[in-house]
Amino acid sequence: MIAARQVWGIIQGHVPRRQWVSSEDIYAIVELHGELDDEDREPRSPGSITPRWKTLVRTVLTNRVKKGRIQSRKRHLQS
Repeated sequence: MIAARQVWGIIQGHVPRRQWVSSEDIYAIVELHGELDDEDREPRSPGSITPRWKTLVRTVLTNRVKKGRIQSRKRHLQS
């Protein structure tokens, strides 16, 4: 099972710096470079379709935003 430290290492090593990168692009990079096992690919909870590893990526990113290590571009809904 991939760990948060490994996810952050992949992000640091493979995500371009000083430019906005979408969550989907980050997921693709982690999936490509991470050693994901069957447990990582299981749904994060019963009834969910989101795999555990994607939840971990979001958690890692959220924690780094809170610590000021990365910036997040908030999405705004327009009416």
